[in-house]
Amino acid sequence: MMRRFLVAVLVVAPREVSSWSFTRAVRPAFARPRKVISEPAMLLVTSTELVATAAAANAIPSALVAYGHYLSFIVSTACVTAERLTIKPAMTLAEEKTMTIADSILGVSSLGIVGTGYLRVTEYGKGWEFYQHEPIFWAKITLLAVAGAASFFPTTVIIQRSIKQRELGDTPIAPMSEKLATRMTSILNAELLAFLSIPLAATLMSRGVGYTAWLPWQVGAAPAVLALGGLGYKYVKEALQFIESEKAATLD
Repeated sequence: MMRRFLVAVLVVAPREVSSWSFTRAVRPAFARPRKVISEPAMLLVTSTELVATAAAANAIPSALVAYGHYLSFIVSTACVTAERLTIKPAMTLAEEKTMTIADSILGVSSLGIVGTGYLRVTEYGKGWEFYQHEPIFWAKITLLAVAGAASFFPTTVIIQRSIKQRELGDTPIAPMSEKLATRMTSILNAELLAFLSIPLAATLMSRGVGYTAWLPWQVGAAPAVLALGGLGYKYVKEALQFIESEKAATLD
């Protein structure tokens, strides 16, 4: 009887122990990793792929428009800087031509700023729904309007002097007076100040600083329209009626 009991223990016990150890070793190795690692990793990859796919749709056009916008701004700033460094009383004929070329390029690059800026607001940026409620965006547009309106004075003067020079041919026109050069210098300084303030406004705007959901776009656009129209008219009128000296006023 004792012999049969010992045989049963020696045969059955190893099977039970083997079964228990197999069960306890296998379940943690396969069940737990599948729940903790696989599912979040799969969700993360899927979300990343969706974002990448959505961003890639307009990536190249958006990048080209942004590049054109930045390049136009840099060229415009360079042209105003060139005019500021060139302007002085009694400029030479070569310096007068430099002013004419710089102002012409400024006109083209300004159109580039407006055109690419429109596309960024409506197509490739954060969208009109964001920008119309962003006060700093409208402050940026107002600064651009002030710079554009101020440029009407130098442009008008340069056009007038270019027409006179073309009529005279190789004969130099009357040199620019110190009074006119001083006035143009102060206006060009104002333009540069506006241009240098625009990047700061752009960085704040892109981060949503000051975003106000209730702000109607008409309120934001009003200062820019008034600045461009009012100051533009003022500077064009001043340039057309500018009297360089008391002697010229007497002759008139």
